[in-house]
Amino acid sequence: MTSDRVVPLHAAPGHGSATSARLLADLPAEWRGKIIGPGIDGWETITDSGRSHALKLDGLPPNLRAEIAWMAHWQLRDGVQVAVSAFGQLAAALAWSGTARHPLPASLAGTPREDLLKLYTTWFHAVHNRFPSPTGGRRRLEHVLRYPRLALEARLHDGAWWELDTWHPRCDPRIPLRDREPTASEGCSPGTARLPWARSAIKWYLGLQLQSGALAWSTIAGRRVPSLLRFDRWLDTLEEPAVAIRDLSRAGRLAASYRQWASEPANRPSDGRPARSASARKVNDDLRAVAELMAFVLDNRQEAARVMGPTPWDGLADAHPAVWLRQVSRVRNQPPLVGTEHYVDDHALAQISTCLPMLGEPRTQTVTVQSGAGPRVLVGRGDPQAMRMLLLQVLTGRRASEIRLCVFDCLSPATDRAIEAAEGEEVARFHYAQSKIDSAPDTILVDAEVVAVIEEQQQWVRENFPVQGARYLFPQQIANAHGTKPYGKSTYGRVLREFSEQANVMDSAGNPVRLSHTHRFRHTKLTRLAELGLPVHVLQRYAGHSNPTMSMHYVARREEHAEQAFLATRKFKADGTQVTFSQEDHDGMHLFDRADRFLPNGFCLLPPLQRCDKGNACLTCSVFVTDASHLDTLKRQLAETTALIERTTAQFQNRHGRPMPGDNVWLLQRSAEREALLKLLASMQANPGRAIQGAGGPGGPTSVSIDLTRHRKTQP
Repeated sequence: MTSDRVVPLHAAPGHGSATSARLLADLPAEWRGKIIGPGIDGWETITDSGRSHALKLDGLPPNLRAEIAWMAHWQLRDGVQVAVSAFGQLAAALAWSGTARHPLPASLAGTPREDLLKLYTTWFHAVHNRFPSPTGGRRRLEHVLRYPRLALEARLHDGAWWELDTWHPRCDPRIPLRDREPTASEGCSPGTARLPWARSAIKWYLGLQLQSGALAWSTIAGRRVPSLLRFDRWLDTLEEPAVAIRDLSRAGRLAASYRQWASEPANRPSDGRPARSASARKVNDDLRAVAELMAFVLDNRQEAARVMGPTPWDGLADAHPAVWLRQVSRVRNQPPLVGTEHYVDDHALAQISTCLPMLGEPRTQTVTVQSGAGPRVLVGRGDPQAMRMLLLQVLTGRRASEIRLCVFDCLSPATDRAIEAAEGEEVARFHYAQSKIDSAPDTILVDAEVVAVIEEQQQWVRENFPVQGARYLFPQQIANAHGTKPYGKSTYGRVLREFSEQANVMDSAGNPVRLSHTHRFRHTKLTRLAELGLPVHVLQRYAGHSNPTMSMHYVARREEHAEQAFLATRKFKADGTQVTFSQEDHDGMHLFDRADRFLPNGFCLLPPLQRCDKGNACLTCSVFVTDASHLDTLKRQLAETTALIERTTAQFQNRHGRPMPGDNVWLLQRSAEREALLKLLASMQANPGRAIQGAGGPGGPTSVSIDLTRHRKTQP
């Protein structure tokens, strides 16, 4: 398929000379000749060959010579070593094409990539009498026909950037990005849509949404483009694709048909493989994306007609978006109980701490780690940056992008008040790369442990980027000669997947822990802070959220913690037996936190809408409960009750000359209270040393100390 992104240079007279002049104006003088290399300082260090091979472009028309020179120089500006051998072979193939009566491409930007690879294969076979190796010269040529060619296409394109079929911020500086865009190194290809009228609408709609700031690049590249390309593929399966846009009477049936089609995992391939499942939420996202596209076209009818010309979109009815939105199904919210996919328990964290040195050690060295099955010898992964990024995520609970995109100077002194509150502990302010919510804070206080990890990484950067320095705390290690690219998202995920397979980390239930799912560490950190009693507004500030609702979404209600907290606040009934009630009862005690529910010696579980008919006979009441926090009060009450009984019975004896009868109502009530107190105290004293939470006492899980520093070398 011929690309519509760049007009071929033979399309207009004189266009080739104008293009050459534009490209040559971007190049230094030493990059404009027929032979590039001699006279360029450090040529051996900026080329992939590592030798003094020159890039020979003689025998080419001026426009092709300018294009190859521009792409080679773009690699230099991008921080990549110039692929002299690949560009040289491409130039030789093009020169041979002009002398062998093969059609000579008018422009590298306007010629399909497949045609250029075919030309290279034909030239190689004609010269060497064999086909090129798939892993040799052909692969190198594929690389230079990727990013450098995309950059050339963007440079030669005079229209709006969104008119191109492939969008990549690395290659096209016109694409608007927000600061600290987490997916700035990723591209997308809305131009792969099969139907021309759908392709033009998708590019126009998403391009304007990005320019206006309505959608972020990460949303467009990661969600909207895949959703709308899926819609295009479904349209292509219809006998009359345009009917889905024009015929309102059939819109409901077609929308339902699309929902069913999008729910099939086979229709949602990822990386060329069918998806394992199709969740209702993802299908709903697809439906919303289509409805929003339709609504945008309807809201901008005149502009759509001017940009796209006559298309099936002209028949779109005002009711179409609403009809498609009706197919969005209700997804019932599951109870926010944490599962193995959301939480990393202490057992797994201890294994991660043990195996972390392996991630940072060179590949030529091994690390011996201790596990339940005995010592294991693991080969180093040679990526100390990934080791420290993972360690910072565990310690701080930040998102992966917030660590990857940290600027180099991300530490600043804490305020005097914070230092005073730290009571002698070393604290600093950590500026992380907040990229999720623009209005949310981007700093947190960190302790000496986090500061040590960051300072160690800063020293590593100084040693590996000594001349130019680096913009980011975690710079990309390859193709980053200028230090301007952060550690890649895909690289980090791949390293952690390999680390997971090699370390074989298991949780306490025996389930494997996939470390590439780094958001689990965020859930874990925020959950632990909440369990330690951190106020919600403080938790929100630490999490970097703009509202407390999102913070509570991250707080996993672990069943283990709920049980521990409840057992720590055990209540006893009047007969000395332990109270058994549900979590709802426990929550209700706090929900109805009123003075008449909290007694001097315990709690009243009487429902708030019912009346008490017991008077002061709480100790013998079935809804009275107490706990060890009232132990002293109950002991004092027992002593006072016993003394009262003895004093009153003695007075009765002196007055009447006989003992108080056993059926005396007052004596029966006081004796019952004394027996209840004896049973309560016996039950409490039989279980000493238990954690007590209730009446304001502390409680919560016991923290586990994990050594996360022993693998690091001491700085001189």
